[in-house]
Amino acid sequence: MPHSCSTSHPHRIRPIYEPAQLRPQGRPTHAEIARLAYSYWEARGRKHGHAVEDWLRAERDLNKRA
Repeated sequence: MPHSCSTSHPHRIRPIYEPAQLRPQGRPTHAEIARLAYSYWEARGRKHGHAVEDWLRAERDLNKRA
């Protein structure tokens, strides 16, 4: 789909990191969750179709550790 913005400026994209001072105390970062979810995907033999399940599992497991 072509870009529909009338100005030529970069769009804001969520960073893959979240500085500790900007996130709630002890909460995992987006990057930490992504790394763990990726490891679950690899451990399952890289089979597709479980991305949301892996993400939620990683988020839950990291929150337990906090």
